[in-house]
Amino acid sequence: MIAVDSTALSLLFVPNASGNTKDGKRIKHAKDRMEYLVERISKEDGVIIIPTPSLSEIIVRLQPTQIDELLKRLKTSPWFRVEPFDSVAAVELGVRTAKAIADGDKREGLTADYAKVKFDRQIVSIAIVARATQVVSDDGDVAAICERWGVPVSSVSDLPLPPELIPPPLLAGIEEADE
Repeated sequence: MIAVDSTALSLLFVPNASGNTKDGKRIKHAKDRMEYLVERISKEDGVIIIPTPSLSEIIVRLQPTQIDELLKRLKTSPWFRVEPFDSVAAVELGVRTAKAIADGDKREGLTADYAKVKFDRQIVSIAIVARATQVVSDDGDVAAICERWGVPVSSVSDLPLPPELIPPPLLAGIEEADE
């Protein structure tokens, strides 16, 4: 199971969303990579975990009719599972936050405001409790929390391209030079 944060999820459901790496570089074929992930997950009868904080972050970017459409798609899809910040995730987060405070750095080295840190920690806590094997995120803080807590994390740019977008070997060098 793979969990996604709002940076990855927006590529699937927010019109005109574009993917950027943690350092702000545009991700080539970001939407195509995410759609191909969904295709691969569906063929493997897998699941993409959507933590509720991630869902709330993309809902603010949608029109009311788009929200209804999104919720219907998520509710009827066997490949998406919305996971709440429930009591088990709260305990997971509480234990980890208490350790950070005891170690003398409640932000664990992150420079974001503490409200964002808490929100991002909720996303990772939900992924842990839902037994996600990986988190897809291009948010530097989410990625740092994953790394610190031992959760595999990857960028959308790390996801494979759909086969039809892979250039022939002769042209691959030319495309790389254009970037």
